[in-house]
Amino acid sequence: MKVLITGIGGFVGQYLNDYISQNHPEVEIHGTVFSNVHIDRTIFADNKFINHVCDINDKEKVRELINLVKPDIIFHLAAQSYVSSSWENPENTLHTNIIGQSNLFEAVRQLRDEKFDPVILIACSSEEYGPAIEIGHPPFTEASELRPKSPYAISKIAQDFMGFQYFQAYGLKIIRIRAFNHTGPGRDPVFGVSNFAKKIADIEKGNIVPEIKTRDLGALRDFTDVRDIVRGYWLAIEKCQPGQVYNLCSSRGITFEQILNKLLALSAVKNISLIKDPEGKRPTDGGQIIGDNTKFKNTTGWQVEIDFLEQTVPDMLNFWRKN
Repeated sequence: MKVLITGIGGFVGQYLNDYISQNHPEVEIHGTVFSNVHIDRTIFADNKFINHVCDINDKEKVRELINLVKPDIIFHLAAQSYVSSSWENPENTLHTNIIGQSNLFEAVRQLRDEKFDPVILIACSSEEYGPAIEIGHPPFTEASELRPKSPYAISKIAQDFMGFQYFQAYGLKIIRIRAFNHTGPGRDPVFGVSNFAKKIADIEKGNIVPEIKTRDLGALRDFTDVRDIVRGYWLAIEKCQPGQVYNLCSSRGITFEQILNKLLALSAVKNISLIKDPEGKRPTDGGQIIGDNTKFKNTTGWQVEIDFLEQTVPDMLNFWRKN
């Protein structure tokens, strides 16, 4: 069996590669990176895969890759995944996420035959739902209204609906997974939880002054460890129905205040000051985003195995202490 992971050099791609390597060693893993410079070995230095340098925006290169590999399974993770960057450069986000996926789907559609008909998982996002107006809003189900509040969310809705369209029109075996917030050791510190963890590690090392700038610490988000998420991705391939969409999440809300308090309690430095940053506020801050994972759990039997506050957060702090 051959698996292709687009964006294998990214954060989630590395964890998915590791999960498959550890649990399905018979699988031949192929992966795309934007360039060899973009292979980050910080998390898993020994991850093995067959590397393909391929810009997902290059239609001909994507077709050549699909024709060469002819994978049985495709995990499409390559994307511009920073919400804040989508505000700064919406064109890049929209082009990479929408046209890049179109290039992949078209390559599969054109090359598909009786011997090549891969299952494709596309990584959609909870950002499609938009933040609830107030805390206490019922969890989002797959049937909830989509209310995008960023260019990134717009791009993810387009990817989501494109997946359904190619299933309906051409019969491509596409599974759509709306993954909610997920993180873990090695996450880029541009993301909130990893940013807090790295700053505390830097404070402990004496690299920066003992203060942390914060935004809205009361925002409620549905966090899952990335190691649980990639296990869910594999289960989705095995058990989910092409054409369907599924929420992949913990169905539990955690505030950034809880996360930061946990990190502060773990820190060897006890005089860290918190400073409210009025200029750090983003249009999508506040409210809550919590998902209902009933459909995915009933379909796959998946459940959370890693406690976010008790294991994920300490693991993230320890990662930055060592790196």
